[in-house]
Amino acid sequence: MKRKGSQLPTSTKWLAAAAGLLLLGGVGTYALVAGTSDPRAESFDFNGDGFPDLAVGLPGDTLGGDPNAGSVAVATGSVTRLIGTSYLLNQDSAGVAGAPEEGDSFGQALTSGDFDADGYADLAVGAPFEAVGETEGAGYVTIQYGSGSGLINDRSQSVHEDSAGIPGTVVKDEIFGYSLATGDLNSDGYDDLAIGQPLDSANGKPNAGTVRVIFGSVSGLDMSTTISIDQLTANVPGVPESDDRFGEQIAIGDIDGDGKDDLVSGTIGEQISRSSDRGSIHVLLGPFTDAPAGWDTINSADVDGIGEFSGSALALGNFNDDPYLDVAVGVSDQKVGEDGAAGRLAVFHTSADGLSPANVELIDQDTPGVAGGPEPEDYFAADLAAGDVDGDEIDDLVVGMRSEAIGSATGSGAALVLFGNATGGLAAADSVWIDQDVTGVPGVVAEDDHFGWTVGVLDMNGDGLAEPLIGAPGNSHGTVTLLEMERGSMLSATAYSQADLELEAGSGEDAFGIALPK
Repeated sequence: MKRKGSQLPTSTKWLAAAAGLLLLGGVGTYALVAGTSDPRAESFDFNGDGFPDLAVGLPGDTLGGDPNAGSVAVATGSVTRLIGTSYLLNQDSAGVAGAPEEGDSFGQALTSGDFDADGYADLAVGAPFEAVGETEGAGYVTIQYGSGSGLINDRSQSVHEDSAGIPGTVVKDEIFGYSLATGDLNSDGYDDLAIGQPLDSANGKPNAGTVRVIFGSVSGLDMSTTISIDQLTANVPGVPESDDRFGEQIAIGDIDGDGKDDLVSGTIGEQISRSSDRGSIHVLLGPFTDAPAGWDTINSADVDGIGEFSGSALALGNFNDDPYLDVAVGVSDQKVGEDGAAGRLAVFHTSADGLSPANVELIDQDTPGVAGGPEPEDYFAADLAAGDVDGDEIDDLVVGMRSEAIGSATGSGAALVLFGNATGGLAAADSVWIDQDVTGVPGVVAEDDHFGWTVGVLDMNGDGLAEPLIGAPGNSHGTVTLLEMERGSMLSATAYSQADLELEAGSGEDAFGIALPK
C-alpha cells in the first residue's frame, strides 16, 4: 500500500432531474457493508429476525400535495423469501425526523448498518435536495433505528450541515447526503456512517467534494464525533480542485485484508495532470481517527480506456477468492469504439500491494461472452452491486445499463450478472443478460423504462445466497425485479411494484426503485 501511516416520456420528471445531475456520474449509491459479527445485526435486518428486509427508495413520491417529497418502501423478509408486511417510511411518518416538502427527494440514497450494535439494523436515508431553513438543495440525512418491531418507532435522528457537531456550512445546492455508506471505520465494534457531498466546496474550490464520517456508539450515531474529510485531510491524496466531486460515490470494506474497514471514494471529476482523463479511485485506509491511517489510489490515466469520469459507480467484492476485496468501478460515460457513453467496467483485483493498474479486468459490450454491443448512451456499468448469487462463496457482480436500447425501445434498460471465479476473477463467458424481453422476466420492453437504472443484492430469506435486484424506476410507477440465479443461468424472476407490496399504487412520478439495498 502507498504511504501507509503517512421529463422523459415514461420515466418521470424526477428521473429527468436526476439525469441532469448525472452529467458527471450515476445517481445510485454504492456501499458494501463489511462483514458484520456479533453483536451487530446484518444490514437491512431491521427487526432482528435473521432475515434482511427490502428497502426501496421512491424519491418522487408525493406527500400532502408536495411532489417529489419522497419515501422509502420497506417490506419484511422471511424464510420463504415472500415479502411480508409492507409500509412507507417518510418524513410524514410518526417518529421520523423532518417534514415532507416539495423536491426533498427523501429516499434518493439509502444504506444500512447497526450504529448502536444492539442487534437491529438501522436505516440511513438521504434527501440530498432538501432545503435547510431557506437554503434550497442543502441536503439532509435521516437515520431511523431498528427494533423488535422494525423501523416503526420514535428513534430517529436528522443530520445536515446546520446540525450541532457536523462540520461545514449550509450552502445552496451542495447536496449533503447524495451518497451514503456504512462500516466500522474506527474498529470499535459499532458501524459508522459516511456521508458524501460531492458538490461541497473545499478550500474555496466549488464542487471539490467532502465526506463526513459520523462514528457509532452504544447510543447510536454520535454527532460530536463527526470528522470531515477532503483532499486537504492527512492521508488523502491530491488537493481540492473545482469540480473534483470527491465522495461522488463511496463504499466501505476491508480492502487490504488487515481486518480494518477502509473507505473508497469515486472522485469522478478529478482532472489528471498532463491528461484529458478525469476520475480517480481513492482508497482511504482504516482505522480512522481524525483522518485515515493511510491511502492508496488509482488515477484514470493509469489505465487505458477508463478516462471518462471514472468512478461513476462502485462495488466491493471478493471476485477471485483471495484474501482481499476487489474494487469494481463503473465508467458509464466511457466511449467504446466510436460510441460515446457506451460504458465500461474496470475491476481492480487487490493484493498485498494494494490496487494496481497492472491487475485490472476491463469489460464492456465488446468483450467476448457479453451479450449485446456498445451503442451511444447505453451507460453500461452505470450501477453496480456485489454479492454471492450462486452459492459458491465467491462474490458475483450485477451490472446495470440504465439506457440500453432493446430493439427500437431506447432507454428501456438491461442488466448483466457476472460470476466470480477462484482463478481469474469475473468471467464474461458465464455472464447472464437480463432485460424485460428475456423469457421469464416479467414486464414488456418499453421506451424509457430504465430497467437497470439501479441494481442491488439482498439475501431476503437468510440462507446466505444473495438475490440480485433490478430497479426500473421509469416502468410505469416503478418496479423492482428479484432474480434467482445459478452460474450461467437465471432460475426465476419476480417483479414487484408498490401495489404488489400492498401499498398504494402511486403515480408515474414516484421513481420507485431508484435506490436499492447493496
